[in-house]
Amino acid sequence: MIPLAEKSSGKKIRVYEMAKDLNLSSEALIEILKKMNISVKSHMSSLTPEEVLKVKNRFDQEKKTARTKTVQKKKKKRRRRHKPRVTAEAVKTVKDTLAKIDSGGGRTRQKKRKKHREEKSEKQQETVDDGITQKIRITEYTNPSELSELMGIPLSKVIGKFMELGIMATANQRLDAETVSLVADEFNFEVETVASYGAREIERKRVSLGGIETARFPIVTVMGHVDHGKTALLDRIRKTNVIATESGGITQHIGAYISKLPDGKQITFIDTPGHEAFTAMRTRGARVTDIVILVIAADSRVMPQTEEAIDHARAAEVPIVVAITKIDLPTAHPDLIKNDLASHNVLIEEWGGDVLCSEVSSITGENIDDLMEKLMLQAEMLELTAFSDRSAKGTVLEGEIDPRRGTVVNVIVQDGTLKVEDYFVAGKFYGRVRAMYDENDEEIETAGPGTPVQILGCSEVPDAGESVVALSSEHEAKHISRRRQLVQRERELHTGKMISLEDFWQKSAETQNKLNLIVKADVQGTAEAIVDTLSKLGNEEVSVNIIRSSAGGISGNDVNLAAASNAVIIGFRVRPDVRAREEATVKDVEIVTFSVIHQVEDTIKKSLSGLLKPEEREEFLGSAEVRDIFRVPKIGVIAGSYVISGVIRRNAKLRLVRNGVDVWSGIVSSLKRFKEDKKEVKSGFECGIGISDFNDIKVGDVIESFQIVSVSREL
Repeated sequence: MIPLAEKSSGKKIRVYEMAKDLNLSSEALIEILKKMNISVKSHMSSLTPEEVLKVKNRFDQEKKTARTKTVQKKKKKRRRRHKPRVTAEAVKTVKDTLAKIDSGGGRTRQKKRKKHREEKSEKQQETVDDGITQKIRITEYTNPSELSELMGIPLSKVIGKFMELGIMATANQRLDAETVSLVADEFNFEVETVASYGAREIERKRVSLGGIETARFPIVTVMGHVDHGKTALLDRIRKTNVIATESGGITQHIGAYISKLPDGKQITFIDTPGHEAFTAMRTRGARVTDIVILVIAADSRVMPQTEEAIDHARAAEVPIVVAITKIDLPTAHPDLIKNDLASHNVLIEEWGGDVLCSEVSSITGENIDDLMEKLMLQAEMLELTAFSDRSAKGTVLEGEIDPRRGTVVNVIVQDGTLKVEDYFVAGKFYGRVRAMYDENDEEIETAGPGTPVQILGCSEVPDAGESVVALSSEHEAKHISRRRQLVQRERELHTGKMISLEDFWQKSAETQNKLNLIVKADVQGTAEAIVDTLSKLGNEEVSVNIIRSSAGGISGNDVNLAAASNAVIIGFRVRPDVRAREEATVKDVEIVTFSVIHQVEDTIKKSLSGLLKPEEREEFLGSAEVRDIFRVPKIGVIAGSYVISGVIRRNAKLRLVRNGVDVWSGIVSSLKRFKEDKKEVKSGFECGIGISDFNDIKVGDVIESFQIVSVSREL
């Protein structure tokens, strides 16, 4: 939708277009225009830029007046504001009333409920009339019907108030938070906009259950530059060989593991990828962790991704424990690493700071026990606690679609205990825990604070970093999930922009040099990381346009979308099914699969280089010196020349140079050697050169012959 400010400065617009911008019906706008003495016949009538500006100024003035009134009312309310006190007797009365209503049946129950709602509305209205401010919480794009229910005020009065403010809203029309707040304030309600529907209510309900606060084990995230030995360090701690399972020896997605210590304590480790494409995944790791192990190879320096890890830890206010690895190498220089860290304001303990540090070797196992002791010491200083007897709350680390088990979500439980059969919401999706598995793929029944688990049973794959909360019923989980999805859809609709046909064709022309891609990966976090990497490629001429990205195998629907949008499908550690492969063959859709992320980046770079317009360069062919001039009737001047280098070609471009200055450019119109026409004359031979449309040639001039060639470019 084009803003009125832009429309008013251009050509005429129609009444219905302006009505849509003002959130009015065409009929309502026509009435307003008549009152302003602007003559229009119908919704198709045109308005001049001056008329548009006049109407816009009037609406701006009305909004300003309404806001001024609102501010004045708020000032009055602050002077007499007091919170209504809810007594135990009042609560009991409400419960008794509801019990009596539920005891009825059929029409009698309906009448009683209607009467109760009316009484509630009347009491609410009395509160409004008394000027007592109450607080309500709304999500983005609440409609008047929902607002009416939240405030306990009849819908007709709410819609009437919208109309008074010049907003023609229907009962189910989604409106932005600012507009809703303006109307709510008219009824003495203070509005608080919440980002995630139901999140605060769920947390309040969890806390209200009480419980016993106990100490919990730490969650530790391993961060650092690529190939500095993060996964190898975890291998040594866990006495496993995780690194052998990763493509190219690079960690491709987050893994979480529990390490049990001899004294019965345990530490949960989160291994984040070190490749620069996984910045977003490392950020999520820092959000769920208690301590960060900063891994730096002793034979290297503090690298860019090491600096990123330090920034993530500081942003999350998480303490750092430094692990200098590979000290068994002869090229190790740990003191140089410590000096680098000091320059980044990370001062280790032995240098007078408060950051714990261990120099370890993943190969020999040297000082691994010292590192574990320092981690537990840091954890004790943090005094970590949790309520294991509450309903569970955690964070999504990864999500994927398993061909055998369906949707699998990797979750780390941060508080409470998650049980099989629990209902839950994960971001905007919901589910029931059908089964849980630990990091060794062994089935478990419960998962307490600090435990990483795989959950089966989510409706769809949630985004990494989303909150997971256990709920008491399927109805509650579905309700919250649907409402969050509704808000998401409304957000996408409202952020979209309506364009005209002219804009559409212009947009199409602009996207000719865009490489459309559909990204599918084994896990959601990897898909996001690939999208983040590919979106940074390109320049002003060529770029990447991601049509869709998600976790799971390549399906027929992906192929159909690719065919419709002229896109290439990128698969990372996933394969197309039989139907998808057949559809791709029939519709000539290209599917490219990879197993290492830098291969994806390299391939797309090469593809984008192919979309770049070739660069035109001048290629020198030869030069000849003019030694005599011949004037031929009906033909013009012929330059008797001697080729001093290269070749002179007929129909090639030429440049006439006199005393080092370009005099004229044209084409070699004729080329003869004696009386024979020649296609080219090489160095060391004489020839006659005819130049089209130019006769001012002098002895001593130099004729340079050249051609324009196209050279492919690379990003």
